[in-house]
Amino acid sequence: MADRPADADEETSDGGTSDGRTEAPDDGAGGDGAPGDEQSLGTTASRGFLWANVGIFTRYVSALILAAVLARVLDPADYAVMVTLMLITFYFDNALDLGMGAALVYEQEEGVSQRVQVAFTANVGLGLVLAIIAFFSAPYVADYFQQSSYVAEFRCLAIVVVLSALTTVPWSLFMRNMDFRRRAVVEVARDLSRFVVTLALALAGFGAWAIVFGLFAAYGVALIGTWAVLRFRPTFSWETSTVRQLFSYAWRVAGNRFLGLLALNGDYFIVGNRRHDQYASYYQAFRLPEFVMGAQLNGLSAVLFPMYSRIRAEGEAAIRDGMFKALRIVALFSFPVGVGLALVARDAFTVFYGFQNTAGIQTMEIISIAGAVTGLGFATGDLLMAINRPGVLLRLNAVMVPTMLVAMWFVAPQGIVWVACIHLVIQVVFVGARQLIVDRMISARTSAALSCLVPGLVVTAGILLFALPVRLMTEEGVLSLAAITGAGTLGALLALAVFPPARRELLDLVAKLRGR
Repeated sequence: MADRPADADEETSDGGTSDGRTEAPDDGAGGDGAPGDEQSLGTTASRGFLWANVGIFTRYVSALILAAVLARVLDPADYAVMVTLMLITFYFDNALDLGMGAALVYEQEEGVSQRVQVAFTANVGLGLVLAIIAFFSAPYVADYFQQSSYVAEFRCLAIVVVLSALTTVPWSLFMRNMDFRRRAVVEVARDLSRFVVTLALALAGFGAWAIVFGLFAAYGVALIGTWAVLRFRPTFSWETSTVRQLFSYAWRVAGNRFLGLLALNGDYFIVGNRRHDQYASYYQAFRLPEFVMGAQLNGLSAVLFPMYSRIRAEGEAAIRDGMFKALRIVALFSFPVGVGLALVARDAFTVFYGFQNTAGIQTMEIISIAGAVTGLGFATGDLLMAINRPGVLLRLNAVMVPTMLVAMWFVAPQGIVWVACIHLVIQVVFVGARQLIVDRMISARTSAALSCLVPGLVVTAGILLFALPVRLMTEEGVLSLAAITGAGTLGALLALAVFPPARRELLDLVAKLRGR
């Protein structure tokens, strides 16, 4: 549904210390979660989560509205091209990281040091290579997705790749410093620029080119905004020893991230080729779950990795307690929201896209439930990165991803609902397996980890008790959507009222957000 963490299984050097030279001495200062703040790590992480969600919220809201509006404005062929452009851009963005950004977060040094400049130089070099690949592979990509008349649009992705390469490493400094407030400012500017440009050009009749120019606007604003806010000035430094030190950690992160992306988005490659007639419907089925769940979970992940990285020096008990806390928060969010989204899928799909689509609705229902399970993996994926054991997750993904993609390839001719079912089954099996492995690694009792899920399950039961009857007794439409949402909210509130552990967990999170 969205970005996922990664992993490594042996101790590696943290690459040494900074050479002491900084080009932005107060880098990160003034933002919530900056290194100098005299507040508890729990409060820093909670406030960081809040600020991280500001930018993420803007991104997903704008994407959701664009998906709904463009479904009415663009012809089906142009809409399908939009899906492919977004998919390919997403993969290039993540390939560009090389894991260097994660290595900088892991090391927790300060300022724009020589190591940051070396990582930046390596990423820009990779970006130029990927840009060349994007340009010359465009005809083959277009043919694979049955969009051969759009080669020029696909070739323009080379420009997007270069802009992204110039932003990737500086962007990671926001996360390293837990400076999510200033990051949110850049994110909002980036996503609003894409929204305005894309929508204006689409309404003016530019078709698929509206998507391309919207990407140019977004990536250009992100580059200028990031460099300006961080006062980043590139020196294009190169030290082979530093690259080796950073890459000794980063390559496993990058490899696992790529497998994680295939696990969560490889289905588009299957559906785009095997069931092109349902390609746009599959994309639409993901939009609302991705907005509501993916946005929040990605915000949590952005905070968990640097938080785990800071507390690892406190020992295994601190890491264990941190994981339990993350599990309780994730379960209290992902279970109720996933089930709630499945309950409103029929009405939401019709309201947002203006037409009924049985396959799209059923796919959204299954994906929403799969998202509830996927959310639990955030508590362990970032933990493995922080304790320098991403190789564990890498091996798990090396088994999971091929299994999932092969299964999807065979069931795709039966329709997108079958593809969604594979998603659900794979997530249940492998998220469960990963939790068991991590429990053993940090000496956590599995029963204690399972008990962390209880508050979320209780709230979910309350939602089902009140909302499911409404869903079964109503006809689809705006009124039904409002009625199901209201009934589910009432059920959740009553569950919180009668089950103190769930209420305490929620109140504790609110208190930390308020700095108490």
